[in-house]
Amino acid sequence: MLILGLDCAGSACSAAVIDDGVALAARQEVMRRGQAERIVPMIAEVLTDADRTPDALGAVAVTVGPGAFTGVRIGIAAAQGIARAAGCPVVGITVTDALADAVPPSDGESLVVVLDSRRPDPFVERYRLSGNVWRGDGPSALPGGLGALTAFLEGASAPIFAGDLAEEARAGLRSGRVAEISPHPDPVRVAALAERALSVGKAVPAVPLYLRAPDVSAPSKDRARRPSGT
Repeated sequence: MLILGLDCAGSACSAAVIDDGVALAARQEVMRRGQAERIVPMIAEVLTDADRTPDALGAVAVTVGPGAFTGVRIGIAAAQGIARAAGCPVVGITVTDALADAVPPSDGESLVVVLDSRRPDPFVERYRLSGNVWRGDGPSALPGGLGALTAFLEGASAPIFAGDLAEEARAGLRSGRVAEISPHPDPVRVAALAERALSVGKAVPAVPLYLRAPDVSAPSKDRARRPSGT
């Protein structure tokens, strides 16, 4: 199956094409802003690199969070647009699962994915090895910041850390190690996770995963009554 994998949820913009598990093309650019302008051209570029057309796609996979509110929406909108044109399903993959999938299994260790939420409380998910596969407890925000990791880990020592706050988390805990992987989701793995989920009937739709409300506020009545430009 030809699958397009996308990620705009964090500080990167990424796209890849795989066919029956084989990566045909991939691109990733680190950026905190600008994904809305870059993702559609990037999709065209990886399809061209793979010598495939959008109508050949069997599915589109996209990261649904946790991550930046705007980035999550950009990625899902792009995935839904191209999937609608291709007549194929959209599969949602969490950022934490995509990162965990890149970490080699290690008996006797736990894995903690720690992500910058751009606010004091980071996003975290703890994984344990089961059947040589990392199984997570589900992502959450961590009130109290990285200083609350000890309580979050419930006494577990020396975990493996992954994600864009992995170095800071290891330094704060003063134990464990940092996985030697990219801090950004690999779009090839995003597509491969969707392929696996589809093969066993466990694919989930691309619904935004928001662990907190966006940093916006409703306009006050006074502000709403003001003439534009004031």
